Amino acid sequence: MKSAVNNPIIDGAGTRDSDTQKLMAKAKVMMVDDEPINMDVLQLHLVAEGYDRFVALSDSTKAMSVLRMEQPSVLLLDLIMPEVSGFDILEMVRADDDLKQLPVIVLTASNDKSMKLRALQLGATDFLRKPVDTSELALRMKNTIVARAYEQRLMHYDALTNLPNRQYFSLLVRKITQTTEFKSGSLALILINIDRFKTINSTFGSSRGDDILWAFSQRLQAIFEGVNSHQASWKKSGGVVYSLSRLGGAWFGVLIQVADKPERDPQMLKLLPMLADSVKQPFMVDLQDVYLNIRMGISVLDGSSGNVERSLTSAESAMSFAHQNPAAGYTFYKPEMIRSTQRSLKMENAMRGALENQELLLLFQPKVIVDTDHVSGAEALLRWNHADLGDISPVEFIPVAEASGMIVGIGHWVLKSACQQAADWRKAGRMDFQMAVNVSIRQLHEPGFLQSVSDVLADTGFPAESLILELTENMIMENVDTNTEQLSELRKLGIKISIDDFGTGYSSLSYLQKLPVDQLKIDRSFISEIESSEATAPIVKAVVSLAHDLNLSVVAEGVEQAVQLDYIQSLGCEEYQGYYKSCPLTASEFYQLLFDRTRKCA
Repeated sequence: MKSAVNNPIIDGAGTRDSDTQKLMAKAKVMMVDDEPINMDVLQLHLVAEGYDRFVALSDSTKAMSVLRMEQPSVLLLDLIMPEVSGFDILEMVRADDDLKQLPVIVLTASNDKSMKLRALQLGATDFLRKPVDTSELALRMKNTIVARAYEQRLMHYDALTNLPNRQYFSLLVRKITQTTEFKSGSLALILINIDRFKTINSTFGSSRGDDILWAFSQRLQAIFEGVNSHQASWKKSGGVVYSLSRLGGAWFGVLIQVADKPERDPQMLKLLPMLADSVKQPFMVDLQDVYLNIRMGISVLDGSSGNVERSLTSAESAMSFAHQNPAAGYTFYKPEMIRSTQRSLKMENAMRGALENQELLLLFQPKVIVDTDHVSGAEALLRWNHADLGDISPVEFIPVAEASGMIVGIGHWVLKSACQQAADWRKAGRMDFQMAVNVSIRQLHEPGFLQSVSDVLADTGFPAESLILELTENMIMENVDTNTEQLSELRKLGIKISIDDFGTGYSSLSYLQKLPVDQLKIDRSFISEIESSEATAPIVKAVVSLAHDLNLSVVAEGVEQAVQLDYIQSLGCEEYQGYYKSCPLTASEFYQLLFDRTRKCA
């Protein structure tokens, strides 16, 4: 597989003669010997073998400064020299972070075994006896160069995608920012992450996960190289890319040249939609369509953030805000984002004790039958109050819980608490009461989730047919075939399945009619558009019609005005939630609403 981006620092390695010749021609050979005639002879032989880049130095006191400046591919080093010996140089090379991997072939006329042993202990790569045999020189040099290139490839390239890895990326950034040509703000870093990739691995296995990573990397490479002639190529339109890299796991990085601030740079604004479009088409896994979501964060390399880790941290902070711009899927870094990231870290740490410290609370949003105004049930809503952080919105802490994996434990607590509360209300006289509980995709794919739900129902005595599990449209469609199997198993228990926020995602109608679901919930954003009796709200009308054609019930969320209730009633919508009836209530408040109303109706 061919790498998408030319590598300005590290050359690829091959075993074919042509590849070896190219490596030899590119290799820079440095020689340090106090007798210039010896270096002249060596260079003459090496030129005949195909080498043409040399640095010769007879003053050993200058060896380290020249080595750091020239960064040769291999060093031919004489051991016995005045002032600074080859042993001294070898020891300094191995202690230098930039040079410690440099191959060093030691030249010596001595037969003293102790000298050879000492050189080996100091890190010599190979030996050549003086006077040098030309055929032995050619063979040892070729083996050293090829081995060095292979080691470099293993060290700096990702074996799965053949893209440069994080170590290479860091080296490249450091090299570029240290050049005199580098201008602050002239380079931008795009950090790309595949959302919920652990779910794919846990669902299909790591081998299939690797297949998806490889396929995704191919789509990225196609954007930059225009692999297929019919594809749009960003590079062909004038964009300059320094590196496309796999930074680890499901993280990829792009380092590109910008002429302006990233949010205003025309090339950047052209590239980002192309990257976002790379996952619009599904990936095929075991004859199943798998849709990916990606998020991107963009930062710049300037005088204060030349360090790649700081730039990556800035880009990651920006990426965490990409959910606020779901249509685009990317966000540009701003300094205030770091404070938000620090808050997320505090939340994650505090969340570990939230259950034990009884900081979590359930509120209950009434679900109301449109035609009768009868409260049929509730949706359980999670709230968190922390002593230092205060009241924290679910919009803020749920993503943290999902990313950290704590959503599994918290979700189990929510499910059990909600079912227990609903069971208590049924015992108090509301035998028709239904409870809706939100489930994350992380929970759905957790091993033993089905058994966990079954155990909760058994422990609380709450009937399965009165439990509604809600999942968002995007969650279900992410791995639709696998999710369908899991949802089908839940329905076999008698549980109802509801698609939350319907209309905001990317459902395929062909899939929707096959999904084992019972209910669609119209997102509040569509209901809010109904502002008068003349409003048409075509999306609301279409969703209700579609649901009824599929024998599904419909719940409208966010009903706040009588005109909205009238409109959904005219369409035959079965239930609604919203402030028109009630805001979310504590258990005691909900009890008063539920049973006071029941007594009035009796």
